[in-house]
Order: sequence, then structure tokens, then C-alpha cells
Amino acid sequence: MRIARLLGTAFSLSLRRALAYRINLLFDALLALVELTASIAIIGIIFTQTGLLAGWSQGQMLALIGTYALITGLRATFLDPSLSDLSQQIRDGRLDTYLLQPATTVLLATSTRHAPLALVQSILGIGVIILGLHELAIIPSPLAVGGWILLTLIGLLIGWATSVALASLAFWAPRLSLGVLHSAAWELGRYPVDIYGRWLQRLLTFAFPVAAITTWPAQTLTRGADPSILIAAILLGFAFTAGTMLLWRTGVLRYTGATS
Repeated sequence: MRIARLLGTAFSLSLRRALAYRINLLFDALLALVELTASIAIIGIIFTQTGLLAGWSQGQMLALIGTYALITGLRATFLDPSLSDLSQQIRDGRLDTYLLQPATTVLLATSTRHAPLALVQSILGIGVIILGLHELAIIPSPLAVGGWILLTLIGLLIGWATSVALASLAFWAPRLSLGVLHSAAWELGRYPVDIYGRWLQRLLTFAFPVAAITTWPAQTLTRGADPSILIAAILLGFAFTAGTMLLWRTGVLRYTGATS
């Protein structure tokens, strides 16, 4: 509960700062709208030439794009502001600030700075999901909606875990920066993993599980819940989180900091 109150306070402070510059809300909304419109336009062009894309219909693709926008917006709101310079904090010793505070260091270092205006992207993403479901002319079952919510949260958790794991490499290789690689891999989530080759599908399922981040949630929402997918996602989420926590704790043990 103490962590929840801490994160709630951090978000409240970030929201107050963001609302001090309300014109930014307009620009953020316009940028998110342009980005989503471009993605929808590309899908529209593709489906003028084919009825299915690797087994995905136009409505299902819209649900996937909306899910991607939703998760990306949540990530940009709650994680990216802190994660953007985590490697640099490790390199220059600013991580000391979090190590000295009476709370879980990894949570403080990765989730206490927020960008509330980025939630606009998530709201627009929900709108695209509704558009996709309308295109499919279906109303998902409660089980499908529940599975989609669970998988979306797991996808967000995996996104956090992979970002923290890559940043943690700075404990051993201070000059190494793989943030660009992570961002490039994240962009692959705009499309279902089924469109890629077999080996790339495996990489995007087990090495950097884009499948669990966007493909599986959208598939569950539009095709119904599959217990095997839910179990696989839970196992992947647990494995990536546990591995990241182990890597972080090992790195902190060798961290010297600015005061050493």
C-alpha cells in the first residue's frame, strides 16, 4: 500500500505540472491522432489488395493497432519518463538518490516520473479498438475482455522488464546503450507476429515477446480467450520479471555510485 500511495502521489504531482502547460495537451493529442490515422490508412491500403493478412482481417488489425496504441500510451505515461535516462543515472551516480530512500529501489528509479498527457494516446487507442470490433460486428465475451485486460497488463509488465534489463547492463558496460534497439523492436508490435518469418516469430515470442505485448491481447479480444496463450503469457511475464530483478540486484551490488 505504501508503494501504491507513493506512485499515486508521484502521478498527482506530474499531472499538476503537466496541466500548467495545457497547450501541450493539444499538441500531444494531434500528434497521437496523426500517428494513429497514418497506421489506419496503411491498413486500409493493404486491405484494398487482400482480404486477410496472415490470417488477420481488417477489423482484427484495427483491434491490434488500438491495443498497441493503448499499451504504448500507458508505457509513455508511467514508464518512459523514468526509464529514458536510467542508464545515464547508473553511469553518473544519480542512482544514489533512490538507493538512499526507504522504498524498493527499482520501482523508485523506473516509475516515479510520469507524463500524464501521453494518456491521450491510450484513449485514442481504445477508440480504434472499438472501431475494429464494429468492423468485425462482434461483442467480445466477458472472458475475452478479461483475458485481453490481463494480457495487456502482462504486455506492459514485459515492456518494463525488458527496458530495465537493458538499462541494467550499464552496471557492467557503462558506455553500452541499447535503447534504440529496444525502441526498434517495440515498433514491430504494430503488426501481428504471424506476418514475420518462422525464426523472427520465435525471437518476437521468446527473446523480445512482442507477441505477448500486442498480438496475443488483440487475438484474445477478437477470437476469444485461449487458455494456452494465457498460460504462456503469464509464464513469460514471470520469467522476464524474475530475470530482470535478478539482473538489477546483481548490478546494484557492483554499483559504486557518485559518493564512492
